[in-house]
Amino acid sequence: MPEEFMSKWKSAIKPQWKTAFLSAAIIGFLCHMFVFTNTLPNHDSLVNMHSPQLKGESGRFFLSPVSGISSYFDLPWINGTLSVFYLALTAVVLAELFQLKKTFSIVAVSGLIVTFPTIASTFSYMFTADGYMLASLLTVLALLITIKYTYGFIAGSIVFYIAVGVYQANLPFLLTIVIVFLISEILGKNISFQQFKSYILRIFGMGALGMALYATNFKLYSSLFAGTITSYQGLDSVGESSGSFFDGFEQIHEAFTFFFFRGFMTDFPVQLFEWLNAAVFLLIAIGFVLLLIQNRIFTNVPMAIISLGLLLLMPLSSYILYFVSPDVVYHMLMVLPLVGFYLLPVLFYEHLTIPTVAAKGFSWLAVVSAFVVVFNFAVISNISYLNMELRYEKSTAFVNRLISRVEQTEGVTPESKLALIGRVQLGSPLSKEIIPKSIPRVMGSLGDSILPLPYHYNAMMKGHFGVTYKFISEQERQEIAASQWFAEMEAWPSPNAVRVIDDVVVVKLQ
Repeated sequence: MPEEFMSKWKSAIKPQWKTAFLSAAIIGFLCHMFVFTNTLPNHDSLVNMHSPQLKGESGRFFLSPVSGISSYFDLPWINGTLSVFYLALTAVVLAELFQLKKTFSIVAVSGLIVTFPTIASTFSYMFTADGYMLASLLTVLALLITIKYTYGFIAGSIVFYIAVGVYQANLPFLLTIVIVFLISEILGKNISFQQFKSYILRIFGMGALGMALYATNFKLYSSLFAGTITSYQGLDSVGESSGSFFDGFEQIHEAFTFFFFRGFMTDFPVQLFEWLNAAVFLLIAIGFVLLLIQNRIFTNVPMAIISLGLLLLMPLSSYILYFVSPDVVYHMLMVLPLVGFYLLPVLFYEHLTIPTVAAKGFSWLAVVSAFVVVFNFAVISNISYLNMELRYEKSTAFVNRLISRVEQTEGVTPESKLALIGRVQLGSPLSKEIIPKSIPRVMGSLGDSILPLPYHYNAMMKGHFGVTYKFISEQERQEIAASQWFAEMEAWPSPNAVRVIDDVVVVKLQ
């Protein structure tokens, strides 16, 4: 009976799981409620109000089925709620993976995973956000299955294959969480080299089998089924090399330092984000030493060296895709692995059990810092959402003006085609300078407009205004842009910015 099943299921749930789930759910809704209860599209959302998410050309073979759980519509509340649900389950899996017992540790890990800036960046693409959040859950679930069961790497490999088949950035996410787990096991539980080797073999088996399945899928799609692979993010050049092998390390160094210490490394102002990152890295160093001493890891030199080596490998694992394709460009959607650095001080706090003065001091600093970081992540997310609302309102207001101007232009007929050339300037100091300098580059939410290209105007006119125009081809647009008479036209908002030539309504935006 359903009641009996629910009773047994409820009794099997650990208190730590409940804490992790509820913490992630509550913090997730508090942080992201604004984007769940408003329609805040970006440029991609305009053309994906309904989309089956068939992204085989991008190697995302399973994005369509996992996104279809919520329908293929851009539904902020449904997609957002499912996303938080998946993130809450991710927090549960991490609590079980790291065997967290302390309440503050569980709440901190849950808060970090649900507020990290990658989440806000993904929510700017709300039409597909739940699919990506489910893939993140599957990634950590694959690792948990592999760790808990002797032959779990077989089932884990299938789960990971699906996860990376939704988004390839789950590979560095898996590798980084693996490293964090191994560091936690060595320093916190003082595992033997034999146990460490067992973990490595099983994890390697899971990852290798999962990626082999994905590579086979990729090969079958591109050869047997003659699928076209996009050049986006260098997917069509996977495995190729351009330049020196050490170029990848230079890219990692630049991307890593820019993310964590942008204000210290460039002429951008130093924000709370950078100061908190400096505190996190200082806490990692202190916590590492404290656990070496508490659990006498320093007496086991090989394991101490391994733990340090793993720590130093984390930037490499986070940005490993630089070595997969020469044309990869990391952005905020791809850097969820970096949350591992924020997890480490919390895990060190979890494993500090001897109440020395140093341990007590570190514990307080680790807990306070973790919750300040979570709060700051929430602020960053909502500044991003503020900019999304402002640019959406500016874009819709401009399209409204544009439609009115076109309709009032003499010579326009129902058969007229529309030619939009150039980009209108909708910027303000807030969206062009203040916000970009105040928060990290949250891809998908920054900028002053969601209308970069003519087909975005076309989508907004149809979807938001119910107005349908025929747009000229790209070749025709280039020919008009190169003409002398177009060069002599005045740019928007001049009264002469709109002109009808051969039943084509030409709008010079700049």
